[in-house]
Amino acid sequence: MAKTSNLREFQEAILLKLKEAASQGDVVSTSRLGVTVGTKKVLINLNDVTEAIPVPPIQAVPLTQSWFLGVANIRGNLYNITDFSQFIHLPATQKSANNRILLLSSDITTQSALLISSLVGLRNIDTMTIKPVSDATEVAFSKLAYIDAEGSEWFELDINALVRDTEFIQPTLA
Repeated sequence: MAKTSNLREFQEAILLKLKEAASQGDVVSTSRLGVTVGTKKVLINLNDVTEAIPVPPIQAVPLTQSWFLGVANIRGNLYNITDFSQFIHLPATQKSANNRILLLSSDITTQSALLISSLVGLRNIDTMTIKPVSDATEVAFSKLAYIDAEGSEWFELDINALVRDTEFIQPTLA
């Protein structure tokens, strides 16, 4: 029972940080939400995400790309759900109790969400070393790469570039 309580407290703390970041608006923060996408570690600006939630029931949509999982009703609003791992040409996200849906900020896009493997927690980029990102970066839509104190590689996701991508905004089969 203690593990469930600790996990709940961890998730509530992350949600609180997301809400605080959203309320600060244009204030530059060095904190990023750390998540796993398949085997990759990804950083997401707190202003780009409004909420991280457990995976709700998803209604499949016919004649769409395999990475487009469908739509989900989240508090009366329909969200487009994308398996981010599959979208960036990694294996499909393995179903797990750790999977989460990240609701993207409505300032960036409307009703879009990403399925991720798991939440890692908040990471401070000031404590990391910037690594040059090549043109053929390992993670699509990553604008920067970092190495943390443990030597792990983190890719910072450029949500703005993602939501402008024509494939992302139009997931129908060709």
